[in-house]
Amino acid sequence: MLHISTDIVKTYLQALPFRIHLSFDLCSSPNHRSFLGVVGHWATEDGQLRSATLGFCRFFGSHSGTNIAETLLKVLDHYAITTKLGYITTDNASNNDSALVELARLLAIRNIQFKPEISRVRCFGHIINLVVKAFLWGSDWEAFENEFKSQNIERNQVQERESLKAWRKRGAIGKLHNIATWILRTPQHRDRFSQKVHHTPRKWLSWPSTTTSG
Repeated sequence: MLHISTDIVKTYLQALPFRIHLSFDLCSSPNHRSFLGVVGHWATEDGQLRSATLGFCRFFGSHSGTNIAETLLKVLDHYAITTKLGYITTDNASNNDSALVELARLLAIRNIQFKPEISRVRCFGHIINLVVKAFLWGSDWEAFENEFKSQNIERNQVQERESLKAWRKRGAIGKLHNIATWILRTPQHRDRFSQKVHHTPRKWLSWPSTTTSG
């Protein structure tokens, strides 16, 4: 059903006489998986504004501009709208800047022109958020936030180290707990573990047979 729906959207977008604009953002779920959400925005021929979710992609690896650009390009290719790309709205994170520069480079290889310095639109909601922070905490609000975060991180790290030491004394179960804690700490750790499991020979993942013949 999902494939049928995306095919309908693909056909519709390709027939539009106007450019299609995007907004996107990265997020991590409570179960430590990263996703890139991509929304398309366009105007209909009678002047109506429309939007639709074009992708909610499982995101692997670091949140670098290169990885973001490659995932964005897959979404554009899926709908065959690389030549109809208009403006792109994101927040002010530096990896989004580098993502659009990398996307421009990838499109240039295909002789498709995209100028990030012109087509980059900064999220107004995020700008308001930055303004409010500066108003509440002063011009050096980032230093204040970083200090607050580092104190919390240090406190959490001390608590975690004590917890891991306690679990280590529980023997094999404790070691298993600590391994699981490390795997679940970040989406990147979880992805690396999943890759290892998928490349492990099946004989190491199966229980030995307990039945005997005869």
